[in-house]
Amino acid sequence: MSGRKVSRVGGTPRQRRGRHLRWSILVASAAILAACTVPTTPPTNPPPSTLGSNPDLAPQADVAAYSGPGPYAAGVTTVEIEPGRKAEIWYPAPAASAVGQSPDVYHMRDFISPFLQQLLKPEVDPTFTTTAYRGLPVAGGGPFPLVLFSHGFAGYRLQSTFLTAHLATWGFVVISPDYFERGLQSLFGTPPAPNRSDQEVAQLAVDAAIAQNTGADDLHGKIDTTRLFPVGHSAGGSETTQLAARTDVQSWIALSSGYSTSSALPVAMADPNKAAMWIVGAQDGVAQPSGVRTAYDYTAGPAKLIVIPQTGHLNGMSDICEIARDQGGIVGLAISAGLPIPDFLAALGRDGCPSPPFALSSAVWPITRHFVTAELRYRAGLDPQPVGLGAGVVNQFGAIVPEYQHTP
Repeated sequence: MSGRKVSRVGGTPRQRRGRHLRWSILVASAAILAACTVPTTPPTNPPPSTLGSNPDLAPQADVAAYSGPGPYAAGVTTVEIEPGRKAEIWYPAPAASAVGQSPDVYHMRDFISPFLQQLLKPEVDPTFTTTAYRGLPVAGGGPFPLVLFSHGFAGYRLQSTFLTAHLATWGFVVISPDYFERGLQSLFGTPPAPNRSDQEVAQLAVDAAIAQNTGADDLHGKIDTTRLFPVGHSAGGSETTQLAARTDVQSWIALSSGYSTSSALPVAMADPNKAAMWIVGAQDGVAQPSGVRTAYDYTAGPAKLIVIPQTGHLNGMSDICEIARDQGGIVGLAISAGLPIPDFLAALGRDGCPSPPFALSSAVWPITRHFVTAELRYRAGLDPQPVGLGAGVVNQFGAIVPEYQHTP
């Protein structure tokens, strides 16, 4: 025998990896099914909502005001919401406080299991430079509305900093927890925190935000914890739709996530007093656009649908496609390093990334940023009337013109 120590608890390493792989496939299948439409006899289709202001009639209806950064700098901090489980918090900071500071950088190695880390050579360390800054003071004013971001399957809490940091510059506090139950760190590894439901993780994040707001740190008194604005991607979008049934949620945003008429209509979708925004890439191969259109059609309250051309599952909704792009992307690096990446996970990790046919993220991020920010600011009351949510705004993003529908 070699000197290598092998634990007998729970089977051999190969057996444990096999169990984790089977778990991954089951979770991925559930996430994909949740995002797609299965033909069946549909439930009753609600009449189009007439609640609220018509965004086409607002004074700044066609102004893409939120495609670029806002008046604040984005500060960022990391908190532990339970032993072994962290969340990232982005918050508004004075613009001048970021001058001369270096933006925050995250390492993908930090979001994979120890087993996969030990297979990688030390020099394989893809990073992403965000637009947020650590250690900045919190801006004056507030309290700022609270956004909960939920990442997708095989995602991680920092997967969409292009959006979460952007929202902080426009006056939001955004908290994004690790959902290990479907996260990247649990692939071929044991989650470092107890297994919990999506709702339990979300509540841990909300409780952490409340603790920051009532504690002695810089965010004391700076977070409006009376309301919650959920935003989620893919499996996180499905969770967000379920989370919208909470009494402290009046609107939600689902990215790359739809509704299957073979399942019961989510509570929030049947509520005419709750507003939803649905955003999907026109070439999304995971969350089929038809399923997202169905979600829009079956939303009883005020609804918006944005379909972005040249966009798949990832390039318009996450940082992922731009990480190590010149080295074949994250999936290409992993495969070349000999990591055991299942075919379905490789396909998921590339959906939207090859350019062409997909657009570079930098070309489509402004569309996602604008619509998400505009909707959140209106629903949170930061904008008394909708800004940039009229039909003509689609012509303000250059050559890539999104499809946009809304009620009323």
